[in-house]
Amino acid sequence: MNQKASIIMGDYHSIPENLPADGQLRLIFQPIDMTSYWRRCGLTANFVAGFYSYCYEASETKANSLSTIINELLENASKFSKSKNGEVNVELKQYGNLLRIDVLNVASKTLRDSFELFVKKLISENVEEMYFSTLETKEDGDTNSGLGLLMMLKDYRVRFGYSFTEIDADTHEIIVRAIINVEEI
Repeated sequence: MNQKASIIMGDYHSIPENLPADGQLRLIFQPIDMTSYWRRCGLTANFVAGFYSYCYEASETKANSLSTIINELLENASKFSKSKNGEVNVELKQYGNLLRIDVLNVASKTLRDSFELFVKKLISENVEEMYFSTLETKEDGDTNSGLGLLMMLKDYRVRFGYSFTEIDADTHEIIVRAIINVEEI
């Protein structure tokens, strides 16, 4: 198995990897646990938001915003994982007022290619226009529209970075990194 070099996009390296964090939390879960019981995404997001809101003078509104962002990230990683019995790794690191959330899952080549194309559009096009265009064209039941990610970019001050790594021909590691200034949400 020859792992290829990662393709990095967006604000992935805006916080240096070697910068010591003020705090850290790691979670590992199976996508099937979340997709079978969607409320678990919300419960997990509420726990993490509550855990970190104690570090800041965070209002209930900020804690709710943080929970919404985390919930979207967990749902997407669960929904788009190659194996529902695999793992989704979530790592949160606190750097003063900044919170870095890394969500890693393994996807098929088809899902990776589709998401990578979507990310390229996100980086190069107007997010607000993409959001409203997607709202207008989204069909009921469409779970691949990207609306959740578009909503986070439009409604919250979140910066995103993305890492795509081929493990083998149909196994690809995807990391979505969200960087949030808790004072700004």
